[in-house]
Amino acid sequence: MRLLIPVLLAIFFVITCSSGGGPPMDGDEETPASASVAPPTFSPPGGTYATDIEVQIDCATPGAVIYYTSDGSVPTSGSDIYQAPIEIAGNGTTLHIRAMAAGDGMADSGVVSAGYTIDNAAAAYDCNNPHPDWLFCEDFEAGDGDFNTWFAASDFLSGQGLNDRGRMTISTDQVHSGAYAMQMPAATTSQYQGGGLDWWACDGNQQTDCPLRSYDQLYFRAWVRFAEDHRYIHHFLNIAGSQPDEFWYKGLAGCLPDGVIAMGTTVDYRENSRESFFYTYFPEMTCDTRCERYADVDSICQECLGKGLPTCTEQPQCCWGNGFAPDPPVAFPVGEWFCLEMMMKANTPGEHDGEMAYWINGELTHRVTGMMWRISPTLALNRVRLQHYIEEEDADGHSNRVWFDDVVVSTRPIGIY
Repeated sequence: MRLLIPVLLAIFFVITCSSGGGPPMDGDEETPASASVAPPTFSPPGGTYATDIEVQIDCATPGAVIYYTSDGSVPTSGSDIYQAPIEIAGNGTTLHIRAMAAGDGMADSGVVSAGYTIDNAAAAYDCNNPHPDWLFCEDFEAGDGDFNTWFAASDFLSGQGLNDRGRMTISTDQVHSGAYAMQMPAATTSQYQGGGLDWWACDGNQQTDCPLRSYDQLYFRAWVRFAEDHRYIHHFLNIAGSQPDEFWYKGLAGCLPDGVIAMGTTVDYRENSRESFFYTYFPEMTCDTRCERYADVDSICQECLGKGLPTCTEQPQCCWGNGFAPDPPVAFPVGEWFCLEMMMKANTPGEHDGEMAYWINGELTHRVTGMMWRISPTLALNRVRLQHYIEEEDADGHSNRVWFDDVVVSTRPIGIY
């Protein structure tokens, strides 16, 4: 098997900081619901890196002063003031940074932290030698290019379009590394439909209907290449969760989540512009009370009720995922390989402290804080979907081609090596 080449350099990362409080709606400015300073954020995120790095700490609250420590102590207004990126250098170096922010006439932010380790051996991590924090690694090399042989050996357990090579196939013409990659061609012969692959965190043997392990935070990385003429995705990469004894995910489309049955978030992009954004469902989301203009509301209400999600108790409505987009917009590249890593951190049950973020080529692109997805302590993250979901009616007679390679799921940041 191949060796993945590190591309993490000792560089300066630019970040943004989102505020706490309740979840904002798409298009709204993400500002605190109360007069509190927004919590600082770190870039790159905490984790193990193959080369020296510089960590930048920033905050969205104008004029806020950031205080930090690197000895494990709780930062106060008497701690060091952050003024320049913090260098972390030398193989074996470990540093734990804690930070808070203060502003005139406002309550101090909460304390946030990130741990960093420089490990030159990280350059050697791949699917033959996975990092200890990795739960899943797929490089599409098994099977020597035969899809069925590859899938039989893979820890992906299910998918959409598995029996249609016009929707999913092993490719040699475009690879990030090694000899093979996954292509989802959305071919004319397949009515321009995309495909998808599902991984579950099985507790025991990797097989369908397994009991599931539970995680409060997952990272999901894939190297992606869109064709130069790619222009549409209905849904893209997804992290999700259920109760540990519920293997088959109860889809939330159209329904108002209850914080008990399921949760998840998806990174998507807008048609033609390729501008990226989060698409997610949560109990306090905004729903459409006028969807009778385009949907069978009674059918949707009954379907949701059958899932145990009484969406229409107070009024008929359709609940579609709410969008959270970076400002200014950030578009995905086309015609080249790029690294997309996403993270979902489940909230403390009933609290507004959940987070989601994604990075493009190692740079923080968007982070949303203050999310409340769950009220049940046993609802947890336990699955990801590598998908390029497109239906025939969405495609407008166009094949939106995409390739994937070097896919990893981890409990810690993964990076771009």
